Amino acid sequence: MTYFICQSEFQKDKESLFAFHEEPRGFEALVALSAGIEVIQKPKSLAVGETAILRVPIFLNLKSTWIAKHILYEKNKLFVDKQISGPFSYFEHHHKFKEISDHTSILTDQIEIRFPFWPVSKWFILPILKKQFSERHKITAKLLNCQSKLMFCGYSVSVID
Repeated sequence: MTYFICQSEFQKDKESLFAFHEEPRGFEALVALSAGIEVIQKPKSLAVGETAILRVPIFLNLKSTWIAKHILYEKNKLFVDKQISGPFSYFEHHHKFKEISDHTSILTDQIEIRFPFWPVSKWFILPILKKQFSERHKITAKLLNCQSKLMFCGYSVSVID
C-alpha cells in the first residue's frame, strides 16, 4: 500500500481549520491552485454522499472526468473522499485535523493512491503532488491569516496519526 501524505502545523484552532474546508471558499481556493481543472459539480457540503465532478488534465490536452464522493465525515476531526471514477486506479483522500493546543492544530492530507503503470508512474507523479499539496497548505494558512509549518510531504508505506 502506498500513501501520499502532506502534513502541516497551523497556528489556528482545529475548528477554524476544519470550518475553512467546509466553506465554499475553501473548495474554490484549493481547486483554483490546480491549473486546467474545470469544476462540473461542486459538493454542497462535506456530508457523506456529496459528490464532486471535475474535468482534470492528465496529459497534454487530454482531460478526464473525475467523480469523487464523500464517504466519511466527523466534524472537526476528518472527512474522506473517494474516487468513484476517474484517472486514478485508486484514490481515497483522508483530511485529518488534530488539535495540539488551543491555537495550534495539524492538518494531514493522507491519500491512498495508485495510477496506471504505478511502479513507474509514482516517481513522476510525486513532484506534482508535493507541489500541489504544499501550495494548498500555504494558501490555507494565508486565507486563515495564520502561520503554518510544513512537517512532511511525500510517499509513505504507513499512515501518520
